[in-house]
Order: sequence, then C-alpha cells, then structure tokens
Amino acid sequence: MSLTESFNMPSEQALAVRNLQGTGWQVLLESPLEWHTCRSEQDARFIANGMVLAAAVSRGEQAGEETAQELDEAVATLVRNVGQCMAERIMKASADRARGKGTD
Repeated sequence: MSLTESFNMPSEQALAVRNLQGTGWQVLLESPLEWHTCRSEQDARFIANGMVLAAAVSRGEQAGEETAQELDEAVATLVRNVGQCMAERIMKASADRARGKGTD
C-alpha cells in the first residue's frame, strides 16, 4: 500500500511523492519510471520542491540568476543532506539552463 501525493505544477503537470512501506519516501523525477528514494519525508518534500522549479526551468517558465541561485542552494543542501543523486544532477543542469548555459 502506498501513499502518493501530487504537487500541482504549471502547465498542468504533477510531481508525485509517495511513501512505500519497507522502501521509504519516493519522489518522481522526470519520467514515470524514475523514482528517487529517501529515508525521510522532509528530504522527499525538499527534493520535490527543487524538482518543481527544475521542471519550470525546463519548460521555459522560469529563468534568470535568482532562479539559478535558488537551484544552486537546493543542490548544495541536497548534496549535504542526501548525497549525490539524479535529482541533484537534474537541478544542477536546470540552474545552468536558467543562466542561459547549455541551451544549444
């Protein structure tokens, strides 16, 4: 049995956070088959918030230095609390995109 919550994002997309007994908290990353597993609900929700912002950058709804700095801070906190992971790499790439790098 799982508990899944969806966070509303612009463009009618949703980000899911779920709790699987015996597995832990999971955050949906970029595809329906790619989940990041966390030990705590707090970490899962933190990652979910960063992924919402990263998705908005990918869709062109957010950009600029302020957005990039917010993602940089999320990456630093994520690495410190959780470690390196796919969510960290996605947020880091989104920060670069927000700054106008890597958009070719």
